[in-house]
Amino acid sequence: MAKKNTEANTSFFSFIKAKEQWIDWIILAVSCLIGYIALKICYPFPATISDSGTYVSAAVDDMFTFYRPFGYSAFLQIVHTFSSSVHAIFVSQIVLYFVSCAAFALVVKYIYTPANRILWYILLFIFVFSPISFYMSNAIMSDMLFAIMIYFMLAALFYLIKAKNSWVALGVLLLALYFCLQIRYLAIIFPVMFIACFFLLKGKMRWIGIAGIMVVTFAFYNQVKSDMKKTTGFNQFSTGFDGWQLANNAMHIIPYIDLKPERIANNELAGLHSFVVVQKDAISERTKQGADVSASFMWINDLPLKQYLFAYIQHTKQPYPIAWVRLGNTTYKDYGQYLIKRYPLEFVRYYYLPNARSIFYTTSKEIIGGYTPINVDDIFEWYKIPKETAMDAKYDIYKDFLAEASSVSYLILWPLIFVLGIFSFLKRKKLVWFDQAQKQIFWIIIITALFYYGATVFASPVSLRFWLPMNAIIFSLVYIMSNRLFERDKQ
Repeated sequence: MAKKNTEANTSFFSFIKAKEQWIDWIILAVSCLIGYIALKICYPFPATISDSGTYVSAAVDDMFTFYRPFGYSAFLQIVHTFSSSVHAIFVSQIVLYFVSCAAFALVVKYIYTPANRILWYILLFIFVFSPISFYMSNAIMSDMLFAIMIYFMLAALFYLIKAKNSWVALGVLLLALYFCLQIRYLAIIFPVMFIACFFLLKGKMRWIGIAGIMVVTFAFYNQVKSDMKKTTGFNQFSTGFDGWQLANNAMHIIPYIDLKPERIANNELAGLHSFVVVQKDAISERTKQGADVSASFMWINDLPLKQYLFAYIQHTKQPYPIAWVRLGNTTYKDYGQYLIKRYPLEFVRYYYLPNARSIFYTTSKEIIGGYTPINVDDIFEWYKIPKETAMDAKYDIYKDFLAEASSVSYLILWPLIFVLGIFSFLKRKKLVWFDQAQKQIFWIIIITALFYYGATVFASPVSLRFWLPMNAIIFSLVYIMSNRLFERDKQ
């Protein structure tokens, strides 16, 4: 029979220092070092998109922007206090990636003792040696830091479920949750999930943990409200971004419905719809005749949402930030909800299903599929980069090969999980959990995957970089299910 979990015999900190984990540390360290060197050879400067300039501008001005939370800009400020070099971003993000991968992987190993060490080493290498993670570590974007915080949160939660009483783990969980909320609004799904998970604990840790999560969440909520008041004058939590996204997503059905503006009772929605319907052909083209999804309706000036915004500004004489938030918080949100409620089947067919399929093969490579060098003045000035500096990629391996290969890898990984799940179900009577915590953590992983998947798909057209947190989910699911099958064979 496979050896029972080591937790009863040794503490976690003794466990991670033990000789048995030396190879794990070597795999983690060498993988990140190779990734760093390879990226620096191919892409000497960080990758950027338009969002990168917004993050840096917010950091330079120390000002909250209404598009997104201030967390990543605060991270840039912290890094900048230690080094004004733009290369410090990559160094700090790859170091944090290394630490978060080590924390997550070793907690999983601590709870589920490997029945086959070779299998463990292979899966650990596949997990940490992620071309997508390396690329996004060398990008002025929040995606990698967001995934890092999720790795820390899950590692701390798993350890709490196993150890039942660890103030250090609780502190890590709450701190990572706060940073996660500050980096991306999608993280609002985690407080709900974590509160439910804390009911698995007993005693004061349950109630202190739940209270801590609520305090962190309300602190974040109040901070955003305060920042919104200072920036736009609106005393509210909503930045309007969700309304823009909802309208963008709902617009995918426009070429396939026959809804005249005069049939909409609300005059403001009817006016917006008149802007939208005249561009049915453009919407159809952007979505490849209903086969794909796009976020471009939020950002492209020639498309309906931005056209209506400009008309609204001209009519009301309101500043851009005020108009953007106001429309997103009212008209665009109402319009998106109206379309979805009136045509739910069309919304599922032309937006949700095409987007949901992207987890198996992501067509949108975005920043990963095409390197964009720095071209924002704030970035040049803040990092003291001479304007004549050559920033082009030396070897564009992601555009040529790795971006597509990363997408194709999901065509292998998710079917593998499905097959392992079928085998585990068929042999469930012979597969025994060593303790209740192992079973609980396994189901928490599945619930986390479903929460993150459902929220990500509904919120926005999915790009390859959005699936970074799923790397930990895939790694742990494959390892736990295959490990149980190996344990059965040894019995």
